[in-house]
Amino acid sequence: MRPSFLILAAALAAASTAMAAEGRFIHPADTNKDDRLSKAEWDAYKLPAAEFAKADKNADGLIDGPEFGAWYMARQASK
Repeated sequence: MRPSFLILAAALAAASTAMAAEGRFIHPADTNKDDRLSKAEWDAYKLPAAEFAKADKNADGLIDGPEFGAWYMARQASK
């Protein structure tokens, strides 16, 4: 495992804990600052279009912090 991945994983884990504690999901794609990513925000930020449904585990049409974190970690692990 690459050291940069370990650093990123640790940072993401710390950020996820902080987000859960504060109830906030902060991502630059969240342009309306509602702590979730809509499909439009996801696409506008040029995240992989085919991955939106994979990240949206509860199929509510929005990606929250825990969903984004799980998607990101799974994606990194598969590389």
